Amino acid sequence: MKVQLSPDEFDGTMTRRDVLRHLGIVSVGLAATPVPGFPAWWFTGQDAVLPFTDMPDGFNGLRAQGPEQHPGQNLRAQDLRAVESWLTPVEDFFVVGHYGYPALDAASWALRVRGLVERPATLSLDQLRARPRVERTTVFECSGNSRGTFHGMVGNATWAGTPLLPLLDEAGLMADTREIHFWAADTGTEEIRGGEYEQKFARSMSMQQIREREPILAYEMNGEPLTVVHGFPVRLIVPGWYGVCQVKWLTDIEASHDRLMTRFMARDYVTLMGEEVDGEVEWVETSVTRQRPKSVIARVTRQADRMTVFGVAWSDGTPLDRVEVSLDGGGAVAADLESQGDAYTWSFFSAGFPLPATGEHTVVSRATDTEGRTQPDNLEMKRTRWENNELFERTIRI
Repeated sequence: MKVQLSPDEFDGTMTRRDVLRHLGIVSVGLAATPVPGFPAWWFTGQDAVLPFTDMPDGFNGLRAQGPEQHPGQNLRAQDLRAVESWLTPVEDFFVVGHYGYPALDAASWALRVRGLVERPATLSLDQLRARPRVERTTVFECSGNSRGTFHGMVGNATWAGTPLLPLLDEAGLMADTREIHFWAADTGTEEIRGGEYEQKFARSMSMQQIREREPILAYEMNGEPLTVVHGFPVRLIVPGWYGVCQVKWLTDIEASHDRLMTRFMARDYVTLMGEEVDGEVEWVETSVTRQRPKSVIARVTRQADRMTVFGVAWSDGTPLDRVEVSLDGGGAVAADLESQGDAYTWSFFSAGFPLPATGEHTVVSRATDTEGRTQPDNLEMKRTRWENNELFERTIRI
């Protein structure tokens, strides 16, 4: 989707209520007591919001045009300026569908565990819900999230379900199992070598990756049953991996000796990156899996002669070591980080600066994890749009 940018028509600064009204989110309670989880320190009573000039007037998230067959299916990205709570509400969580949005019947739905297993199984939704329950709060973004969506294809939610590994153990994986394939209910026609073939959406993980990430089979999101657009009745949740790996409308779990080479493993969601080796460029293609360290400036406020930059940052679950913020290309300032003690969720950050002169200014943030992985200045050697974590410079007006 293309977004036509136009100069921000706001003049001067806006109060909290002004910006919320402009975004269409003058909501109950914000002016008084924040809702649980709301980052209250993002605002104080006298703060004014400095407008971004790199966003179109009236932007409040990317929404596709036309009617919705299922509620929420038109939302492509949330407006991070409007973040109100630690958890992303279901209605603000981005939606991507590859082969449409199948509406499955809970009573007739079943999950099959098949392939290289000693004890194949078929579980109803009630049987799955009767298994041990766990919750995982995790942030994930679409691997195509970029400046074109103002990096709003991201959300942080609490998912409830049952762990995958015990189910695989009970099925009895055969010794030559190499991968687990996750098959979904949505299907589409693909052209392959001159022919047309009906294919299900599918992704796969190695057993090593599964043991490392401990995925869950989720049937609830933020305390409620999954909606159709978020994968009802059951989806896979892989903490720390990109959204394409969180398979929705799950119907089959297959243990296999072979690598899965369907469209969304072998041809799409594959990153092409160049690397200079001994004076020559080597071009390497890799599958989209774990999230790269990333930070996004979501809001800038001023109070008297100071301004404060706020944002969100996340990684693949490797703890963040630091987030640094720069103003107009100057020296980096270490931001204050606030998290909930779980590296798989996002962190809020803030950094203060003396108020610069009247006019336009740039601010940019950089996240670095404890393994030293950091946001690159640019990704000029990458030829695909996936895994975009380059620095995202914002422009503000004083």
